[in-house]
Amino acid sequence: MPNVMVSPCGTSLLTNQVSNELRTLLLETANRQKADLTPDQQEKIAEHIQQRRNTLLDPSLHLETVKKMSAELNGIITYHNGDLSPSVPEYHFLLVSDTYQGEQVGEMVAAWLRNNGLIASIIKIPDLATSEAETFRNAMSELIKWCDDTLTSYQQQGYRVIFSLTGGFKGVNGFLQAIAMFYADESVYIFQASSQLLRIPKLPINIDKEGIVGKHLTLFRKLEVNFSVTRQEARGIPETLLFPVDENVTLSEWGELVWRQAKPTYYQQKLLPPLSSRLEYSNRFQSDVAAIGSERLEILNYRLDQLSRYLESNGDYNPLSLDFKKLKGKPHPQATHECDAWSDKDAKRLYGHFEATGTFVVDSLSSHL
Repeated sequence: MPNVMVSPCGTSLLTNQVSNELRTLLLETANRQKADLTPDQQEKIAEHIQQRRNTLLDPSLHLETVKKMSAELNGIITYHNGDLSPSVPEYHFLLVSDTYQGEQVGEMVAAWLRNNGLIASIIKIPDLATSEAETFRNAMSELIKWCDDTLTSYQQQGYRVIFSLTGGFKGVNGFLQAIAMFYADESVYIFQASSQLLRIPKLPINIDKEGIVGKHLTLFRKLEVNFSVTRQEARGIPETLLFPVDENVTLSEWGELVWRQAKPTYYQQKLLPPLSSRLEYSNRFQSDVAAIGSERLEILNYRLDQLSRYLESNGDYNPLSLDFKKLKGKPHPQATHECDAWSDKDAKRLYGHFEATGTFVVDSLSSHL
């Protein structure tokens, strides 16, 4: 079975085996962009990065030395027992912070993996190494969205997902260990200073045991597509699942996790009612929907939620995945507008028209013209 391995990147590649003076400089500037460094700091750090890059990418460098240089590569090499020639394609995602040091470490680790025949991509998460708790929580929410969008897709294609948590920052790794129970088939890390690899399998967990999402499904749907939801409206949802923004709320990192795990259960059951009073479904459309499978129904319900948000925002909210626009010509007798239902496989569109009252009626689910 092919693997996808996710490795958070810290700064061990830069801070291992350096002088106390250089270590202090690297730690003090770890969360900064290059533009935020003084010319002297830029020069010293850039010189050190180049030295480390030259050493790491030397093809004659022994694997044991590579493991001592980089915690991230130590975890990956140990997982493979030193054999980096997989018989099937293996993808590596390196999670890095949007900082100067974070990006440089990610690029060096990716280059080493590519030089050894593996496929590596850098995923930059804003605020991943920030010292501010609020922005760090936002980064964790973005990380959950990435896991849900990317890793779930790989698993559906038959890939096995492994979280390699030997490198990276402690706060990030603690969070990844928690969400590994939902997005990884296994998480691994090197035990302390030994060479032993600890493996933690995925455990069966019911994250919405009390049915919170089902009880507040409309609110969760609205939060997903950026409706304004006040604190008063959201009463009844546990505070840990919400993040206050003035008088409104958004989903917290844990709220994102709960919602994304529970969402398919509700979106695959039936056609959900519109979130906006300005959206209606025709009998023809409801008949069209009755013929599609559960996975397509999940996509369609989300697209209709986006359409509700479009109507409530008077067109300001129109993501590329929706692409609501006026029809050219008259390919459908009654329809005047279209938007995407889904663009893969049979590529269906939603066709509809506006009533005199301003309500938009979805007339049909039909093939792309």
